[in-house]
Amino acid sequence: MLKRRTGRFWGMFAVGICFLFTLGGCARQGAPTAALPPLDAPLPLPPGQGAPYRIKPGDLLRIKFLYHPELDVKVPVRPDGGITLQLAGEIHAAGLTTDELARVIVERTQDRLREPEVSVLVAQTADLKVYVMGEVRVPGIVPYREGLTPLQAIADRGGFLDTARVDSVLRLSAGEEEYQGTRLDLAQALRSGAPEEVQLRPGDVLYVPRTFIGDVNAFVRLYIRGLLPVEPRVGAGTSF
Repeated sequence: MLKRRTGRFWGMFAVGICFLFTLGGCARQGAPTAALPPLDAPLPLPPGQGAPYRIKPGDLLRIKFLYHPELDVKVPVRPDGGITLQLAGEIHAAGLTTDELARVIVERTQDRLREPEVSVLVAQTADLKVYVMGEVRVPGIVPYREGLTPLQAIADRGGFLDTARVDSVLRLSAGEEEYQGTRLDLAQALRSGAPEEVQLRPGDVLYVPRTFIGDVNAFVRLYIRGLLPVEPRVGAGTSF
């Protein structure tokens, strides 16, 4: 009986829609009418619904163990996407949902805890950004987006100054305890026009110098350390 009423309702609804399109056709002679979707077609979800939130670098997570509150912890997701937990060890959390991360933690701890029950909440979402400094028109912050490259970030800050040493741009990526410095030859990327292979991570620092940087670590210690947003050690530099 319910199915019959539902079918009757949709039938009347379709007739009404067709009638409205007929009126529209009369008002605009010769205008094509839009095809109606099948009556059994699924309705689209409203924007922003349906896709679960995925953990990002910089998020602050609250992890609770139901029967072991001594293991409860708040932990930030590092720029490399990882977290470190007491029993569970190192876990790459970025890209996972909170439920997926909870399952990973359960799997990692079930040999030490009896039937562990874990909940994960995002206590604070990351304010994702990249820092651009040195010989650019407007030094400052660029909001991070997936796939952001060095040239795109620099373009967002107005581009290079004429005094910029484009073949010796310094990129610093913050790890858990130290920065990893790399020297980027962006002049080659500009000449070739090929897509950039390097993609930035949240929290990265780009510094465009006036002169060629030979020793990345020495340069950072002498000139950059006081400008960095955080203060880990500087690791070995790698030239590109």
